[in-house]
Amino acid sequence: MLKTVSTKTVGEQELKGHDIEMATQHKNYAGDIVNRLSTGIIIISKSGEIRSLNPAAARIFALSDYACPTDAPLEILIPSPALKNLVRDAIATGAEKRDVVIEVSLVGRGKRDLSVSIAPTKLEESAALALFIDDITAPLRVDASLKASEERFRMTFDLAAVGLAHIDMEGRICKVNGKLCNILGYSSQELLRMNIRQFVHRDDLKDIFKHAVSMVHDGLSAVSDERCYRHKRGHYIWVSVNVSTLREDPEGLRFIFAVEDISQRKQAEEKLAFIASHDALTSLPNRILAEDRLSNALIYARRARRCLAVMFVDLDRFKHINDSLGHGAGDTVIVEVARRLSAAVRTGDTVSRLGGDEFVVILADVAQEADIESITRAILHSMYQPMRITGQEIFVSASIGVAVYPKDGQDSASLLRNADTAMYRAKDFGRNNVQFYTEEMCTRIQDRLRIKCALRFALERNEFLLHYQPQVDIASGKIIGVEALIRWQREGHQIIPPANLIHIAEENGLIVPIGEWAVRTACSQQATWRAAGMPPIRVSVNLSARQFRHADLVDKIIGVLAETHCEPSDLSLEITESVLMDDPEIAATVLRRLSHMGVHLAIDDFGTGYSSLSYLKRFPIDTLKIDRSFVQDVTTDADDASIVRSIIALSHAMRMNVIAEGVETRNQLRFLREQGCDQMQGYLFSRPLAADELMHFLQKDNC
Repeated sequence: MLKTVSTKTVGEQELKGHDIEMATQHKNYAGDIVNRLSTGIIIISKSGEIRSLNPAAARIFALSDYACPTDAPLEILIPSPALKNLVRDAIATGAEKRDVVIEVSLVGRGKRDLSVSIAPTKLEESAALALFIDDITAPLRVDASLKASEERFRMTFDLAAVGLAHIDMEGRICKVNGKLCNILGYSSQELLRMNIRQFVHRDDLKDIFKHAVSMVHDGLSAVSDERCYRHKRGHYIWVSVNVSTLREDPEGLRFIFAVEDISQRKQAEEKLAFIASHDALTSLPNRILAEDRLSNALIYARRARRCLAVMFVDLDRFKHINDSLGHGAGDTVIVEVARRLSAAVRTGDTVSRLGGDEFVVILADVAQEADIESITRAILHSMYQPMRITGQEIFVSASIGVAVYPKDGQDSASLLRNADTAMYRAKDFGRNNVQFYTEEMCTRIQDRLRIKCALRFALERNEFLLHYQPQVDIASGKIIGVEALIRWQREGHQIIPPANLIHIAEENGLIVPIGEWAVRTACSQQATWRAAGMPPIRVSVNLSARQFRHADLVDKIIGVLAETHCEPSDLSLEITESVLMDDPEIAATVLRRLSHMGVHLAIDDFGTGYSSLSYLKRFPIDTLKIDRSFVQDVTTDADDASIVRSIIALSHAMRMNVIAEGVETRNQLRFLREQGCDQMQGYLFSRPLAADELMHFLQKDNC
């Protein structure tokens, strides 16, 4: 028993020693753990004195081993009324306090933010408190910075001057700002329920998703483009879009859309582009746009092996409208002509204005020339309809030249040039008609250009001369006058007659000095004949339209008569009726002054204009010259015979002399004699003669 008892006692003693050892070991472990913790631990007594603190606490408060306070009040280490109250409350209630944040000012460390937890504990069998302290100054500051950054981002996002949206991979809208709502007309709630497919133009969807795939898989960082977005009201607006990826979003990869409304800019650009490519008065395409469309039409015509036509349209005598009715009326005419041309062509054809009274029409995709002729007839017909301008009715006609691809040109420049050439040919044929380009015209134009250049130096080189065609009294057969007809004798060239000369001189403005030369030369020749003892003979000189409109015409005639010693009664001036009708009031004033001087006045080519005998009563006209076009067929055409008969009868009734031009046959002369025509002029009696030839002719006639 003793042994047993003795054995048990020994075992109990051994066990107790082991427990003490283990407890000591555990205590050391616990102390080691506490010392290694990053959380500061301070043990305080119930009265608030510090009993111990771990290294982390010393680090938090920047204490060295020898400076660690023990048995000192807690507020010496942590001067914080908030903490003092917290400890007092924990002592009083025995309740734990968790994660209370306080701000303290530490010597040498400034203001710090501490997270404090308090838990009851025991210290040597006495009640105590354990303070668990973490310095959260840096995290709090980071957190505050993040919150401030987030706030700035939110404000920047919401107040941005461009529309912003976050869009997920499916095209759903996840976040929008107010500016995007304003641009698209939707509320934010509406947009957040939408997909971009609902407002992006359907033609752009393919490109948008293609770019999205490239940004996700190919590393494309950003995409910028201009697109059309549909507004809530249904219309489309132009926007500039910049898209980039937001890869760090916690919700997954998203796209950031930055959207700017550029509708006004686009409208301004379109307006500028329109102004640059269209005529300001008519809004028709201008030369630049017309040539671009012609180039495109040519590309199609080559591929499709089709024809196309270029028409050059020029209004006839448009200057007269500007001069007589004013430029405002002229602009009104141009606008109306533009409207009529546009109405006469097909959809898809182009009507353009090059400037002034010149238009170009491009007939694209033409099957046959008959189609072109049909359109030109429609244009001429539309031009012929009267226009009411400034309260009066006027008629406008046009000359049209046509060049057809491929036979008349292979490129834009050739077709335009040849159509222009054909248009001038239409002018030569009396205006108000259509001429298709031919190779002949090119040769004629080149000849005209050469003549134009040479004509500029013809006067100073003394290359002009006058021939004189006798005017014969039908009753007596005597020569009573001559008409001076200008000729151009270029060295090494054949003589160029008036028909080829006058029109070119009119075009380049040389007709005035040439006309003055003709009047002076004719008057000088008349004086020479009279000095040579020839019987009185009147010399007739044609006045061009430009000469007649010159303000100093009468003064120049007075000067020439005085210079050459020619009598006014020996000079006859011939004017076409169209010249008189351009401005009847001014014409009447000029003619009266010339008539009072004693100059003889005649209307040339009568019947080809638009005057009437009754209207001509206003002018002091002495002679009417019946145009050769009526005399030519007077014996075979009943209408021409009737016209000539009426002109002669009415002229005599108004006491005017009548001369028939272009008399070439005895039958024509017989008819004119029977109708009482006063004089005749033509090859039946004599061709135009040089001055010396006429002298011999006159001497022979007087024998």
